[in-house]
Amino acid sequence: MSFTFSQPTGGGFFKPVEHDGHLVLITNCHKIEDRYDHFKARDVPAATVDVVDLDGDQKLREGVLMTHGGLVNRLSPGAHMVLGRIGKATTSSGFEAWVLAPFDEQGADARRAQEWLDSQTPDQASAAPRAESGTASSTQEPVRQRASSTATAGTPAMADPNDPAVQALLASLQQK
Repeated sequence: MSFTFSQPTGGGFFKPVEHDGHLVLITNCHKIEDRYDHFKARDVPAATVDVVDLDGDQKLREGVLMTHGGLVNRLSPGAHMVLGRIGKATTSSGFEAWVLAPFDEQGADARRAQEWLDSQTPDQASAAPRAESGTASSTQEPVRQRASSTATAGTPAMADPNDPAVQALLASLQQK
């Protein structure tokens, strides 16, 4: 029995200045939590996400920490396939803040995101669930994940090596 294993990737911080004006696809929002910010001397919301910059290197970065309120407040824990543009908006106090702005629903943004998803190998695609046809609304509701079975009748399902049950099985096999 053989498994396809993935190398550890990602981590680090998402720096909006490096992605200004870029189309980004957040394939998964793992969690949102409050984290202490020493500069602000208070807790701020932070999201751990898997993200790809479609105008940049187009590589999926997993486990990336987003800490800018204008980005985090457009996400919800468990959200999949959130598409938007990194930009700036003026706050009520007159300052500029980084935000996840709506994507162009009339243009090529959704098509480009779908082309990126289609180009991924099966290993990479498992980290990025396929979006159903259609686009996210301008209020940044995530495109819902396509409901599909992992296996068709008579075809065994592919085991996820990151599944705790699979890891426990592998550990027990190594002890024998």
